[in-house]
Formats: sequence, C-alpha cells, structure tokens
Amino acid sequence: MDPKSEAVAQKRRAKLSSFLAPEPQAQPSTPADTSASISVDWHGPVSECRSTPTLQVVVNPMIERGVPIHDHVYRALRSLEAEYVRFVPWFPYPKLAVAELDPPTASTTSWDFSLIDPLVEDFMAATDGRSTIVNFSTIPEWMWAPVPWTIDNGALLAVGGDNGIADQGTDWTDYTFAVDVTPLATGSHNGSSYAQAGWLVRMRDSGDGYGFLLSTYPYENQGSGFIVFVIFTNGQATTVRPTALPFAVTGGQTYQVATTVSGSSLSVEVNGSKVLTVQDGTYAAGTVGFRESGPESATFGTVLVTDANGATLFADDFSHGLSQWSPPPTYPADPSAVDFGYEQGTQLLVPVDVVGDYYRRLVSWYTAGGFTDENGQFHKSNHYYELPYWEVLNEIDAEHDLSPQEYTAVYDAIVTAIQSVSPETKFVGLALTNAGELAYYEYFLDPANHRSGVPIDFISYHFYADPGSNSTVDQMGPVSFPQVDNFVATVGQVEEIRKSLAPSVRTTVDEVGTILWTAATEPNPAPIPAGYWNVSGAVYAYVFARLALLGIDVIGESQLVGFPSQYPSVSMLDWTTGEPNARYRVLELLIEEIRPGCQLIELPTQPSTDLYALAFLDDGRRKILLINKVNTAVIVDIEGLAGGRVRTVDQQSSGGAIRDEYSDGNSLILGGYGVAVAELSR
Repeated sequence: MDPKSEAVAQKRRAKLSSFLAPEPQAQPSTPADTSASISVDWHGPVSECRSTPTLQVVVNPMIERGVPIHDHVYRALRSLEAEYVRFVPWFPYPKLAVAELDPPTASTTSWDFSLIDPLVEDFMAATDGRSTIVNFSTIPEWMWAPVPWTIDNGALLAVGGDNGIADQGTDWTDYTFAVDVTPLATGSHNGSSYAQAGWLVRMRDSGDGYGFLLSTYPYENQGSGFIVFVIFTNGQATTVRPTALPFAVTGGQTYQVATTVSGSSLSVEVNGSKVLTVQDGTYAAGTVGFRESGPESATFGTVLVTDANGATLFADDFSHGLSQWSPPPTYPADPSAVDFGYEQGTQLLVPVDVVGDYYRRLVSWYTAGGFTDENGQFHKSNHYYELPYWEVLNEIDAEHDLSPQEYTAVYDAIVTAIQSVSPETKFVGLALTNAGELAYYEYFLDPANHRSGVPIDFISYHFYADPGSNSTVDQMGPVSFPQVDNFVATVGQVEEIRKSLAPSVRTTVDEVGTILWTAATEPNPAPIPAGYWNVSGAVYAYVFARLALLGIDVIGESQLVGFPSQYPSVSMLDWTTGEPNARYRVLELLIEEIRPGCQLIELPTQPSTDLYALAFLDDGRRKILLINKVNTAVIVDIEGLAGGRVRTVDQQSSGGAIRDEYSDGNSLILGGYGVAVAELSR
C-alpha cells in the first residue's frame, strides 16, 4: 500500500472504530438455530417510520464519461429512485473535486469546472425530481498549512507531499549526493509514531528514479533503524527493500548521509560508515531530491552533489529559499490519479470568510448561472440547478482534525456565503467519522455558538463495521453485527444531546457500510469473497432497522461505486461490469418495501440470536423484515404466511434481481446472510 493511502486508511479506521469494541479478531462461527418462530401482535404498540433508506455517490474515475461502466452506473442510480442521495466530490481526486486548485494572483485565477461539470450534470440528471444532499467536501489545499516544502531555520522542512527534485541534473550519471538529514517522528502506523527521512537519486522526473529512506518504520525484519531502498515508477513505489541498520535511528537527530551512484552500483554512507550497497540498472541518469509521504516529515541541510572526479555539480544551502528546486506538486496532473496526500493541512492559512467565498462562487456556478471571481471577472456557466441540501465538509474529525469550535466557525462562514446565492438551500453539518465524539454535538448544536441566523437542518455522522482482516465469510457476521449493536447504543447518546439542544434538527447517518481494511486503498487488493457482499448488505439492513426504531431520518448506504485504490469493499456495483451486487439489491428492497409513514412494530423478543425481525404495517398490509445474521440457513415459521409474498436477497440471488416468490405454507427458508421482506396473506 502506498504510504499516503495507508496513513489515510489507518487514520480513518482508528476514528471509525474508536467507539466500538477492540479491533475485531477472527472468531469461530457458531451454528445458527435451525428454526425460528415469529408471532406478531398486529394490534400492539406501533411507531411511525420516518426513516428513508438511501445511498451516497462518491466522485471517482469510475463514474466519469467515457468509462465502460458509465451508463450502467447512472442507470442503476436512476432506477433506485432514492431520496436524499448524497453526492460527494472527494479529495483523493483533486481535479474532480476542487474548482480552484491554485491560489489567485493579482491578475489570474485557476477556476476550472471542465472536469467537474460532467459529473455534476450526470448526477443531477439521474436524480432529477428527487431530493439530494450535495457535499463538495474539499477546501482547496492552498488555504491550509502546512505546505509540503518550506524553509525553516535555514534548512528544508519537508512535510508529506511526496517527491520533489532539483531543477537541474536529469542528465547526471555518476555522482555523490551529500546532505544532512533529520528524520522527525511524525509518521504514524497502527497508532504508533515513526521517523523517516527520504532522499532521491537518478530521478529522471519526479515519478521515476531511486530513493533511500532512513527510518524507524516497523518493518517486518527486526531492528530499531532501517535504510530502505526504493524504486519509483510512474510515481509509485514499485520496490521497497528495507535493511536493518547496526545502530538505532532516532527521531530529531541529524545524520550526515552520502549516496554514491556509479554505473549499476548504488551505495549509502551514514555518518561516514557504509551501510548499504545495491545493484540495479533501471535508471542510468537523473537528478536528486527528497521524499516524505502523508504525515511523514524531515529536515534537510546543506546539499552538495559532486561528480566522480570530485567536481561540484550542484550545491545549495537554502539561503535563497527553494529557487533551485521543484517542490512536490500539490495535486497530480492526471485527474484519474489517486492522491490521498492532497488533503493534509490542519490549520487554515486564510480567514474563514475566504473559505466561505470559495463555496459562494462554487454554488453560484451551479445555481445562478455563474459567478464573479476574485479579480472581478465573470465566469458564465448556464447552470440553474436547485440544491435542496448542502452538507458542509466531510469527516472533519479525521480529514482536517478540526475541533468543534474550528468546524463551527467554518460551517457558519460557508452557510452564510451559500445562503447569499441559494437562499432555499438547507444545510447538513458535522459528517463525523466517529459518531461517538459527543463533544462535537454538544458544541455544534448549541445555538449560542453560531452566528445569528445560521441554520442547522441536519446533523450527520458515519458508521462502518469492520468484519476483521482475517475473518472468513462465516466469521464476518458474528464479528460485524455486535459492532452495530454498539453503534446503536452510541446513536442513543447522540439523540439525547440532539433532543436536548436542538430537537427540530434532523439526522442523516449518510455513510453506512462495512470495510475490509486489507483492501481499502490498494491498487491490486486480494479478491473479495463473493459472500462478503451479502454480509455487508445484511449489516446495512440491520443498521437501517435498528435506527428506524430510533427515529433517525435518513440512513445512507455507502457507496454506489468503490474500486481498487478507493475502498472497493464498500461498492454497490461491480467496478468492472457496472452490475449490482447484493448490497445494491438490499437497498433496493428496503426502498421499495419500508417507506416513511409505515407503522413499525418492534418485537418484544427476537425469534433467535441469529435472526432479526422487524414487523411493519404498510397501508394495512402486514409485513416482516427478516435478516439472517449468520452464514447458515434458518427455517422461519410465521403465522399467516401461507399464500403470502416473500422478496429475498441472498447468496443464491447474489447481485441478480430480488427473488419474488409466493409461499405455499407458513414457513420459509432464509439462507445465510439473507435479507427478506415477507408479506402475510392475512
């Protein structure tokens, strides 16, 4: 996994899991009851369902025009006829998500909607006539600190950003690159910090060449310090080869490093002692540079490059800033290239009202036919969309680590700005990764902490179950469903705060799903077991049923299309064919069967620990939602089922059409991780 992708996945996983039980471990599967009996008091207490099942659509290259599955994607979205569909242009694809990628100057701006417009237009066409929640979740990174490369106390301070190289030397062949390096302990892996400093040689461009890392990263081979040989190809680390050092590496300590490249031989000296020699003929010439990824950081002192005869090729003490360097680009040139390092700032460099102005112009582009930029130039769009709901930022407790106070100030600025150009739009706030961070609700929902007149129409937060990286399909259910129970308990706590401070504010849990973290952001993950999709669909159905009983307004499955390098295990469609999987079919079943306004009847006792049932009245028709929580079939006896209708999504139907059958008796067989709605005949 690329270090940036790994850092984002690790951070997100920690936030999502922090309110749950400890990291789930593979558990032995337990046999399900072979039979269960359900009897419903249809004249008992009822509660009106106010919950809407829906989904989110996250922008990525799989939904762009010209992609083979494009038409399948939007046909699938359109056919669901879902309300409150969440549309999220998201930071790993900056050119698809950010309309002003570079800061304005006195004479120019970088506003560009050419790649974003087709995505918005196709989404709006597929959801025409339905309510939507739009969330351009990414504030331009130029508004944030830290920037990847700066000069600090006469040295280069590199904070993430990936590869940067010297402005000359792509034709250098044999030379020695000497530099003082100080790795800083800002990297993070599995909750622990590490220090790492990276430098580059024979770089023919910023994406192709060799790298070496002086590191305390916990590589598999034992050691407290490593020298790591890396080969970069097209910007990716295609070879990563760590070697344990005979001494410990200490974060914050400066090391004198000299790297010599001669023919196919590459050798490294640290503090005058040779620590590594490798043989590789991939690159014969190229310049020098530095490499930090994600949260990693290091400082680099005086640079000296000498040829094989000792003559100076290049020298820099950084007294003239970065004038001799090409720092890492803040975003990739290829709009389809994933960049999990784009959004890493933790402190705004601009006033919050400047952030608000960015969103005012962006929304004006889509609702008012265009906008006037920072230099007074009008940009015409001819777009006049209605935006029923706008969600302000995404996973703010993880993506920028904003405090409740910081987020509330940004929210108020953005909402105030958008209201000036789209006064009918309503607003969704928070979008928390971790629903259990209660301090956010306590601050954000208190009207005294907002600008006068700033509305809050919805709050939002997310939930993903973690089936366990070592779990089999049999084990995934017993691992995941208890996590849902813990989450539901947390929702109860959130509801107490909401009802106390802002009872008129509604709630959308707008990302619900499961994630296989071993395949979260890898470009070539291991195959996902076919039965996993049914596990995940059953988990969503269970979350929906439990939250519907709590009165949660909107419950959104995540997401329409994920794919390798961007959380493939949350996808509802096959990213190669565009065809639905079981997750999509479960959502389809819930949308068609459990509509807001129906009457919910909670069973006083569940029929089995492995079978969940929720009864409901739909225009007088008696129905029962059934969810099998294990990978073993169960025989379900239901009084009044004979002659009734049963609609099922299971491993037999998989991603195919919902199986629609009539029962000739009072029992049915629900397969492992099956989800069904049984309509009684009487």
